[in-house]
Amino acid sequence: MQNLVEQMNSISNIDDFLNFVLALAQDAKENPKEWANTTIWDYLGQMASYLDDLSVFDDDTDWERVDYKAFAKLLYMGKIYE
Repeated sequence: MQNLVEQMNSISNIDDFLNFVLALAQDAKENPKEWANTTIWDYLGQMASYLDDLSVFDDDTDWERVDYKAFAKLLYMGKIYE
């Protein structure tokens, strides 16, 4: 099984992304002590901080081409979808 970073870096389609999200959720369940952000508040807050600091950490992604509306829908639906 790939580690999460390898899995993240090999995403090329929706199925890869879905498998990554499921693996990330499983990792949170199985390895909570490895997670710096263990509450939804911390997790979302640090995601926003990372997005704000992208110029420092990530120069291989074209962040101007990301579909932010689709990403926002994913985050919101995680709140209400049953």
